[in-house]
Amino acid sequence: MTGTFVVLEGAAGTGKSTLLHALAEELRERGESVTTVPEFADCEVGEFMERTLSEYGGEAFDERALTLTASALGSLSYQAETVVRPALERGDVVLTERYLDSVAVYDTPLVAEREGVEMTETLAEFEAAMPVEPDLTVLLTIDEATSRDRFETHRPELLADGETRDRHTERQARFRDFVAGRENAVVYENTADVSTAVAEIAEKIPR
Repeated sequence: MTGTFVVLEGAAGTGKSTLLHALAEELRERGESVTTVPEFADCEVGEFMERTLSEYGGEAFDERALTLTASALGSLSYQAETVVRPALERGDVVLTERYLDSVAVYDTPLVAEREGVEMTETLAEFEAAMPVEPDLTVLLTIDEATSRDRFETHRPELLADGETRDRHTERQARFRDFVAGRENAVVYENTADVSTAVAEIAEKIPR
């Protein structure tokens, strides 16, 4: 494969979607062929996840933790096989938000909590079987004040239960633990303007 696979990771509100599109535009202006993959791919598995969360609300994570974890893994494998690998073989830069680190941060802990089953080894085996792996993972982080400001402006529903601050801190710490020591991962404090973030992240992409 001659392309480059870049994953934007991070907790809610860290700017993944905004940077995904802005970074794709910047790279195209530089002459790169770019394929973007959204968090929920246009496939039956991803659409099922999105529909389930929409219809049943946040409690679906707790009540259907194992099903949603399996769905997330199914969606990612479908993306990897049908979108990411072909694009890499064409030589594209492939940009996606969320990959296996998000499953480990958001989904499998709920399975452990609800079913009492740790899925660390299962997730590692799944990762080893994936047909592609990221050339670069960019973990986007923000401070607590920035997180609250963004939620109040763009996602006020995430503040409704009063626990968003604690969950954001916990999940961001988990993400940091996962990328710590990886040669193909960087942590980027995403509190600058979008143009600055795009320029700085673009320079980190191996080509």
